[in-house]
Amino acid sequence: MSRASLLPLLFLLACSTSDKPSDSSSDSATVVDLNAKAQADNAGDEPTEPELETRLVRVAAVTQGDILRTLEAVANVVSLDSVDIMPERAETVVEILAEEGDVVQVGQALARLRDSVAQLEYQEAKVRIEEAKTGLESAHKDYERNQELASGKTVGISLLSERELETSKQTWLTARTTLESGKVALDRAKLELERCTLTSPIAGTVAARDLSVGDLATVSTRAFQVVDLAHPRVEIHRPQRELAFLKAGLPLSATAEAMPGLDIPGVIERVSPTVDPETGTVKVTARLTPAQGILPVGILVSLTIELERHDSALLLPKKALLFEGGVQYGFKIVDGKAVRFDLAPGFENANQIEALPESGLELGDTVVVIGADRLEQGTPVEIIGS
Repeated sequence: MSRASLLPLLFLLACSTSDKPSDSSSDSATVVDLNAKAQADNAGDEPTEPELETRLVRVAAVTQGDILRTLEAVANVVSLDSVDIMPERAETVVEILAEEGDVVQVGQALARLRDSVAQLEYQEAKVRIEEAKTGLESAHKDYERNQELASGKTVGISLLSERELETSKQTWLTARTTLESGKVALDRAKLELERCTLTSPIAGTVAARDLSVGDLATVSTRAFQVVDLAHPRVEIHRPQRELAFLKAGLPLSATAEAMPGLDIPGVIERVSPTVDPETGTVKVTARLTPAQGILPVGILVSLTIELERHDSALLLPKKALLFEGGVQYGFKIVDGKAVRFDLAPGFENANQIEALPESGLELGDTVVVIGADRLEQGTPVEIIGS
């Protein structure tokens, strides 16, 4: 190729190379303009806090009612009176007159023992009484006659010496003593005859019968047990630190798993004036008054003793509370938002707790019972359910 033909090509290449830097400068200027505009737009906006998310909650109302401070305990029911009846004569049982579960009165016969020997002894004592009466009557007549003879009223002179008169008097006195002794023997024979019949010394229910017809009743061996089921009691032993508020007259209620649905009222009857030095406890006895039926002796009951009562207290459900350190707190709803309150607690029971005035709650306030753990001060809420 000739030099003349290369010159136009070189010129074209030179022109193409000189155009590229100009395009790069134009693009850079465009980017700078966009960044500047964005910075200007951002500079005009003010910073904003993120909005709190609305939470779904379930609520309950603060109510008013009575609430108690109580003491819980368990005990077995005992009888006011429980008597083991034992024979006082060793005789054969000939008749059973009462069975377990029978209600008996004071003096009612429970069983009879063989009484043939006792009957003979009683009849013999009666005969001796009659003999003593006859002897006394005869001795008394002799003494009176001798007194007349000794005084000489009949013939004017004494026909009986003083010694004979004194002997007559002693015979009369001895006869009188014999009669009195016979009366005692008769009473003893009557008592032995009565001992052949086993009777109940108290009114109650036959809890046990340990004899049968034909058995030989032995002295000091239990034949029957009679308990008073009409006046049940419970005995509990409480720590001595509770002496300050345990006192006679405090009301209580008792329930038994063995008798569901039965609520038995009662009252503390007495508090022991002494503390057991070994256990550091004090004995408390309470009287139960079942409305119907008989409360079995030995049954286990749960006791709730009413120590103190607050009437017309503000009450809220326990499940409305959260815990933070030693503080109990919760949330109430005000204008659709959660407002925290710190609880000043009073008395409580299984489901409710008393809110003292320092809590800042009022009757009818709505407190969150489900969902409170996801709330903070001012969180918008939506109430579901009731």
